[in-house]
Amino acid sequence: MQIRSVKSLSKSFYLHCVRQASKFARHQHDQVVFMMSFPSTSEYILEKLYERYQGRLVICYTKNAQGMAIEYKKKGCQVYPLDTFDVLLRKIVPILKNSKVIVCDNYFAVLGGIDFLESTKIIQIWHANGAIKKFGLEANYAKHATQIDQKRYQEVYARYTHYVVSSQHMADIFAKSYHTSIEVLPFGYPLTDRYFDQKIKEQVEKKYHEDNPEQKKLALYVPTYREHYQENPIEIDYMQQALGEGWHFMIHPHPHDHFLKKKIADNGKQTSKLDHWPLSDLLFVADCLITDYSSVPFEYSLANPAGKTVYFCYDLNEYIETVGVQESFIEETSKKSVDSNEALVREILTTSHDDSTEFNKKWNAFPQGNAAKQLIDWIDKQYAN
Repeated sequence: MQIRSVKSLSKSFYLHCVRQASKFARHQHDQVVFMMSFPSTSEYILEKLYERYQGRLVICYTKNAQGMAIEYKKKGCQVYPLDTFDVLLRKIVPILKNSKVIVCDNYFAVLGGIDFLESTKIIQIWHANGAIKKFGLEANYAKHATQIDQKRYQEVYARYTHYVVSSQHMADIFAKSYHTSIEVLPFGYPLTDRYFDQKIKEQVEKKYHEDNPEQKKLALYVPTYREHYQENPIEIDYMQQALGEGWHFMIHPHPHDHFLKKKIADNGKQTSKLDHWPLSDLLFVADCLITDYSSVPFEYSLANPAGKTVYFCYDLNEYIETVGVQESFIEETSKKSVDSNEALVREILTTSHDDSTEFNKKWNAFPQGNAAKQLIDWIDKQYAN
């Protein structure tokens, strides 16, 4: 309890410093700021923003997004690391304070310490177009946080002025998770544009035939990231052997899941050319998606509407207790949820393909293939006013 109190106080001091630094910033500029912590999911919209705004685009990034930020620095964009406190106070805070438009792909604590101008628009695009696990103030770990921490969370949530969503259902989840009413931009999650692009799909399928000459079916395992280490019980050798020669079993670990990455490396048998493919391409060609509490199914249902999804929830009860899942998850996935390697193989081999029609009506009602364009057109209007 004492450690939690010290952490809360240090974070409060952090916001105090941010608040003081923001008092000296007064002149609004015409730059567009992108706050990035998920480079893999933000790459698409970042590319579109750069095409439109070039040197006007400013990127504030977390440590894990440094590689992509450096690429945009080479293109002439200003980029600043959020993890360097000196840079945060001297550079980032004044830029944020004076911004007219800020686009975020996640929760950024620094926002809670700045009193923005009334004309500033802060857009939350998030890093997914749906949600299985609970987040924000609805997550169990947040419910058990100190009152100081909960107040700090709410100060950040209160700064967002608009939310880009793929469905009214996701908008309702945001409102419930952040305990606030929200202003919706019903454009669709920007990355979903790729799944409507026939040219991209044809290119991916052509490359798939080249990199998969034996034409094996692909079982793609994409587990969610768990904050605390827990041994993943997936048995790589067993899965490949049990599925048989006609299948290729592949794991696409979360970028931060170093334990699962080590397990794959120690196994030494995941050596297909497909291992180097981006997830957004793999979703087009995967015959079966295996996941748990990840948001990947919401993209997969667009990329491959006739594919099938199986949920490997070996720690469901523990996960519900520590994090929490959306109320409808268990009911909607009970027939496709398993907790052992043996049951997983049976489900992959026997489950019929999904009909994603109703699923997409619920979660992907807004995407039409032009989400990025709609967002950029909306941003342009803010500068025209």
